[in-house]
Amino acid sequence: MPELRQVSTLNWLMCWLMLSCLMITLLPERLFAGALGTWLADYRLLFVLMMVLSATYFLSIAAIMLFQHVFYRKQRLTRQKLLKELLDYLDASEKAVLREFVIQRRNVIKLPVTEPAVKNLLQQGILSHAYGEPGDTVLQGIRPLMVTLEARPLLTFRVLGLNPASMTDEQKSQIMSNRPRYASRQLGRG
Repeated sequence: MPELRQVSTLNWLMCWLMLSCLMITLLPERLFAGALGTWLADYRLLFVLMMVLSATYFLSIAAIMLFQHVFYRKQRLTRQKLLKELLDYLDASEKAVLREFVIQRRNVIKLPVTEPAVKNLLQQGILSHAYGEPGDTVLQGIRPLMVTLEARPLLTFRVLGLNPASMTDEQKSQIMSNRPRYASRQLGRG
């Protein structure tokens, strides 16, 4: 909700115009005596038109806001559906990268952005650069990355190939041995 100081001058002017015209047209004519009453009676149609104009202005703003809300909601739902489909078709190396966030129990870990699985997850919008985009244009080396906010609720243990409640020690050791080679060097620590 915008604060009062954020409301534009045009909106204040149109609000003032609509309220004053509304008051002038709705108040009974007997309240206005003399020359003012005559003048208001002569220009009553003009006040009605200005009231309609200002009301139309606010209705158009409301229609634009409603359209934006519906458009962004549809866009968000489409993006969420696309992410869900992408997460359903992850390959083993991409799942291993995403499992690192669970294994290390961290929101931000350092990963090599030139690694194909990491690069693919970045391009698909599942991972993003932590702390904003990197300062230099060269995307080489190890960068702090995080799972995007849109993908977090969709990343379940099932998607990652984990089931902590019913995993045997053999399955746990297999998952630990399938960790990416850069994860075994503890790149995410520090």
